[in-house]
Amino acid sequence: MNDLIWLLISSFYVAAVLALASFMRKRGVEDLYVRKTVHMLVSLWILIMAWFIESPVARITGPAIFVLINLFFYLHFGNAGAGIVFYPLSLTVMIALMLCGVLSENAVVAGTLVMGLGDGAAAITGTLLGRKRRSPEGSAVMFIVSFNVIMAAGGSIAQAVITAAAATAAERFTPSALDNVTVPLLTAGLMEVLCAL
Repeated sequence: MNDLIWLLISSFYVAAVLALASFMRKRGVEDLYVRKTVHMLVSLWILIMAWFIESPVARITGPAIFVLINLFFYLHFGNAGAGIVFYPLSLTVMIALMLCGVLSENAVVAGTLVMGLGDGAAAITGTLLGRKRRSPEGSAVMFIVSFNVIMAAGGSIAQAVITAAAATAAERFTPSALDNVTVPLLTAGLMEVLCAL
């Protein structure tokens, strides 16, 4: 029963984030800032999963539903980028791997937040400084955020440096939208491998 309540809370949380995005658009906020704000805030859902949701079915239900919803919007409305499908898809894959015992919960949390917070902060930083979205300054912010996320998720300093560097490189050089797959999966996988050494 608690899992159902937390899934409902999750739905209300995502709806509130989308309502905030709508409000920001009505206020004339640039689209990049709106999208990255949503990107960062929605990624925090992973903390609800990690801290409160216990059932394997409940843990994977939310992201899987959003893959389908976002795929519908992507196919039927031309203004949505493929990233809205790839991000919940990569989250669904990571949770599935966690449920199969391949990834730890900490690795999944790290992969999700590195993509959500790191990529979002990098894009906003690069744009605010008048550069293109993928800039040296943005990459520096991506590394700093990723390092701190990985440390908070239980990584050592060495693990955080190596994984944050790999995530930063993946974010910088992966084609747009596909970084929603490469960054979280690389982060989670590398963190898991380094923790096993």
